[in-house]
Amino acid sequence: MKRCNYWFLVICPLLILTLTACDVNIASEVLSSSAVDRTIHVTGSGSVTGEPDIATLDLGVSVEKETVAEAREEAARAMTALINSLQANNVAEKDIKTADFSIYPQYDYTDDGRVLRGYRVNNTVRVKVRELETLGEVIDGAAEAGGNSIVINSIQFMIDDTAPLQTQARSLAVKDAEAKAQTLAKASGVRLGEPVTITESTYFEGPPIPFAMAEEAFDDAARSSTPIAPGELTVTVTVAVVYEIE
Repeated sequence: MKRCNYWFLVICPLLILTLTACDVNIASEVLSSSAVDRTIHVTGSGSVTGEPDIATLDLGVSVEKETVAEAREEAARAMTALINSLQANNVAEKDIKTADFSIYPQYDYTDDGRVLRGYRVNNTVRVKVRELETLGEVIDGAAEAGGNSIVINSIQFMIDDTAPLQTQARSLAVKDAEAKAQTLAKASGVRLGEPVTITESTYFEGPPIPFAMAEEAFDDAARSSTPIAPGELTVTVTVAVVYEIE
């Protein structure tokens, strides 16, 4: 009997300490959860426009012949002439990079089934033009050098160094987010605290260059100088900010 009383006296304090610790942990979690919930979530955006100073062209040649050897040889001649014209118009070798090279069989489909017509060789390069005032001459020269084999996939205008524009847009985005948070806090009758987290995303928007327009520019290059209108590029920064409620 004495031994039972002894163990009872030992176990009871331990149980009390364990339950007390659990209560403290539970209370801590509740308080922590409550603190996290007392926040305001907002998003802000800022946009700044600038003039593009470089252009990227995806262009090349596409040739179809009865044999692979014939198609490859003619495509090689046309592509060599095209690259020479680019370099002649002050496009640096480092700014000319092969984007795609492919050889595909071409078929005609008749009532009797599929008939091999020949082979098509596609060879395209991605070209960076750093002097926009020469872009028209670059396109004209490429069209003349590539002849009927010339193809263009896209023209994209960009700003080489977007850091200054991003800095301005980021500042505007943060101010926009803060103004929204202040409005929400005032309407809710609370005081706005410090920001807890800030996340950012950036994207660029420029005038679209439809494929049909770009292709037409190449077709008209032999008749007149190709007009180029780079327009403006917009840099937009969006921030998501979580503020404390005091």
